[in-house]
Amino acid sequence: MPDIRPFAGYRYNLDKPEDLGRFVAPPYDMIDTAAVARLYDADPCNVVRIIQNRKEPFDTENRDRHHRAAKLLGAWIDSGVLAKDPAPSLYVYRHEFPVRQGSADVVCRRTSVIALVKLAEYEQGIVLPHEYTLSGPKIDRYELLSATRTHSELIFGLVPDSGPIYNVIAACVQGPAAGTFESEGSVRHTLYRTADPHAIESVTRALAGKKVLIADGHHRYETALSFYRDTGNPAHAWVVMALVSMADPGLVIRPFHRLARTSPGPKLAPLHTVLSQFFDVKDRGEASLPAVNAFLEKGNGADMLLLDTADRRLYGLSLNAAGDDYLTAHPGGMSQLWNRLDVSKINSIVVNKLLGLPLDGTVLHDIFDYVNDADAAYGEAVRSPNSYRGAFFIRPLDIAAVNAIVSGGERMPQKSTNFFPKFFSGLVFNRLENG
Repeated sequence: MPDIRPFAGYRYNLDKPEDLGRFVAPPYDMIDTAAVARLYDADPCNVVRIIQNRKEPFDTENRDRHHRAAKLLGAWIDSGVLAKDPAPSLYVYRHEFPVRQGSADVVCRRTSVIALVKLAEYEQGIVLPHEYTLSGPKIDRYELLSATRTHSELIFGLVPDSGPIYNVIAACVQGPAAGTFESEGSVRHTLYRTADPHAIESVTRALAGKKVLIADGHHRYETALSFYRDTGNPAHAWVVMALVSMADPGLVIRPFHRLARTSPGPKLAPLHTVLSQFFDVKDRGEASLPAVNAFLEKGNGADMLLLDTADRRLYGLSLNAAGDDYLTAHPGGMSQLWNRLDVSKINSIVVNKLLGLPLDGTVLHDIFDYVNDADAAYGEAVRSPNSYRGAFFIRPLDIAAVNAIVSGGERMPQKSTNFFPKFFSGLVFNRLENG
């Protein structure tokens, strides 16, 4: 079972809760060069200077910027910019945000509890990954952790639950907000802190015996685990996680819609014609954004929706007998549940079978552009028919399917989930001595 404990976190010393917005930043891997520059300008103590310190002309190696971050962090603590909470605490992080459902926006609320979670090897079946990682980011994050000895970002963990854990987490919202701000897309972020022993006991008891599925932050989790292995220091055996119940009504998984790029060479047959070998293809009329949104809301009897730029029409796609036979005969070592995901159907049939290409990450990114927002994907496809053969619109995955696949020892296909919204950095820090 996961070992959960409170910790005395370091937080920005704010004059008022609304000031937190000056100091926070999206996760390090969501910040491009332009965003880093904007965050540097937002405040000289913005957390971006820790999680993504800029390279300077005089740097001789990548780790120089992390050592610079460590000195900054120490100076902020010494000067009182960051202050340590007086007692071990749990922190509740609440998101309130609009989500498009059909043609209207619905406001959702997701609630997480931030705590220390004891590190465990994946093979133990306590903490489960849902995607693979790359070595480059892990080297970079290892250098940062080694230099700062601080967890400065949150790992997003999901806990299987039918409702009781969600209620326990929500009950930890006590007293006034410790910090609040709004980010792009009208996402409201609010932080609460509780040192109430009854609330802490309720959370640790509720999580006893539960597994944790990593939704976001795999690189940071594996980095923390490697650091602990290398040092052997018991104080390094814990990592900060924001834990969310799988029963949380605000748990939103956005799909990645696929824009299929046009390949060089002779003109090919319309995409819907090619796909008819393995899919039942039903003409749904002239392409329109309302029709795309209606499909994403209700499905209307199709697995996925294709916008074919050859004739600018929409087609419902459902696996036919030939497609089902192909997936059964070519499982690729994966379960039938994994192979019947819509993204797996696209990868296995379109990329591997029809194009004859291997299913590695480089090839997939050469074939598709991945877009979360259906409006943006639709607009790009209709504006650039010479660049794209079509767009696949996919309905979001259910968390139960993700949990079943990951609990069965598999990892999700590439670009199959996007948990929204992201957990910002800078709300609370954990110095490793807190372990």
